[in-house]
Amino acid sequence: MADATDLFRKGKSNFATTLASGISDSDTTIPLSSAVGLPTDTAVTLTIDRVDANGKSTPDDVERVTGVVSGTNLVDCLRGEDGTTPSAHEAGAVVEMIWDGETWNDAVGGILAEHNQDGTHKINTFQHLYAPEGFLLNGKIVPSVSSNNLTVAIKGMDGNDPSATNPVYVRIGDAIRSITSALSVTANAGTNWCNAGSNELATKEVDYFVYLGYNTTDGVVIGFARIPYATAYSQFSTTSTDDRYCAISNVSHASSSDAYTVIGRFAATLSAGSGYTWSVPTFTSINLIQMPIYETRELTWAPTISASGSMTWNPTGGTFKYQIVGRRFFAQINSGNGTTGGTASTSLAFTLPVNRSSTVSYEHVADAKITDGTNQWGNVQFNSTAARVDVYKTSDANWGLGENRAISFPITYVIG
Repeated sequence: MADATDLFRKGKSNFATTLASGISDSDTTIPLSSAVGLPTDTAVTLTIDRVDANGKSTPDDVERVTGVVSGTNLVDCLRGEDGTTPSAHEAGAVVEMIWDGETWNDAVGGILAEHNQDGTHKINTFQHLYAPEGFLLNGKIVPSVSSNNLTVAIKGMDGNDPSATNPVYVRIGDAIRSITSALSVTANAGTNWCNAGSNELATKEVDYFVYLGYNTTDGVVIGFARIPYATAYSQFSTTSTDDRYCAISNVSHASSSDAYTVIGRFAATLSAGSGYTWSVPTFTSINLIQMPIYETRELTWAPTISASGSMTWNPTGGTFKYQIVGRRFFAQINSGNGTTGGTASTSLAFTLPVNRSSTVSYEHVADAKITDGTNQWGNVQFNSTAARVDVYKTSDANWGLGENRAISFPITYVIG
């Protein structure tokens, strides 16, 4: 097949001239009156006597010649191309550049390599692209809930399941993978999936990241998780109620090194109580993302608030916002006002929606603005429980008893 650049050079030239002198039927050098406009770095095909000097067609005398331009001559010629007959031609015979049958066949072959007979583009050309990891070609994420069960599926852009004639392609790790059959994962009601039915998160919208993975036995698998940073199967928890769990369509042949990549994100809610039923919102471009993304929206949770000793404190209102970005958790706690009662205590505690990477306690991980009779500062410490922080007064004094007690502080840590 001719090089594509050869086809381009030939196609862009609209060339015509005449013979500078007569030729016999066996000459392999064709003298041209001018070679201006002919490519000199690829063979060209000319026709002689297709028309006479007056533009009249002379099909009985036409001859096609292929050769290479050298100066004003066409040299090393092949005579009688495309079934024409080598002939003698007189000086002044009309010479034109044309595409011969081989060149046309090469062009058509190139087109059909990229397109179907009806002109539509062949999807499998994606295999020749350096595609960004995690982007779907001819595919989309479709979450749905039926009978309180959540299903996340990959569909073709036409809404149908992938198939051999409707494939979806994705780069996972360093390889382009194809999906040619139905692919989905279902998380049935009745389980506290990813700890999303906990006291902190039940009934609240949670962002889930959709993953595609690959192993040589099962091919491409699909999963969803609350964490966005995994690139291998080993980075997920295998406990369904853990906040690092990934619900995967098939793990019977999974190994720790299997590559996984994020392809998008969607929102869903798990109810409270043992029913743990699923629901999803009306999807928009904000709560359903059809591309790799590694952060949640700004979401909310409901911390369990407690005090050391026998002190009671039940603030009203308050805002508790968080966001996961990669492997980091960011949160802002504004407790609202409440009344302390019982016995004065040394600390107040807040539970968090995501475990941190270590359960070791650290001193002073954040400053807290405290209202406890007067405005003052406190310090925030991680508790040995992986998803809890404790707040102390920097003066080491006990919390006072009374009205309008409040705490405000930001916190960040590595998820683990």
